[in-house]
Amino acid sequence: MSQTMTARPQTRTPALQIILAETEEDANVFAKLLKQHLDGILEGDPSKADVAAKIRGKLGLHSTEPEASVTLVFDDGRVTIRNGFDPGLDGTITGPLKLQTETLIGVANPYRAWLRGRLKIGIKWSRPLFTSQTYAFLKVPESMR
Repeated sequence: MSQTMTARPQTRTPALQIILAETEEDANVFAKLLKQHLDGILEGDPSKADVAAKIRGKLGLHSTEPEASVTLVFDDGRVTIRNGFDPGLDGTITGPLKLQTETLIGVANPYRAWLRGRLKIGIKWSRPLFTSQTYAFLKVPESMR
């Protein structure tokens, strides 16, 4: 009696692409830092790609010190990082770059920073959870701290 084994097809989420919309030379410092941050997160925790794949929309990040703005566009298995703010943002986060970095690596509490007026979080009322969804993706996982 012969047995045949049937291999189950493995379903994998395709790798999430992190793209700078501008060339490396034209991208602002904030955009370049975010690309490095996102590449590092995905390398350290590939499951974050699944989180990002479910997000659709535009998040604007504004650094007040140094002055720089970027838009993260989540769509079709990729995150595109653009200089400046695009029209029609679904959420914004504004504050000093150092504070934004500290919240993403878990050193600072974004809720406390918001209460103290050091971090401003803007939401689109038609998409009230968008900013928290994107923050969950952007935040460095516990295993990498």
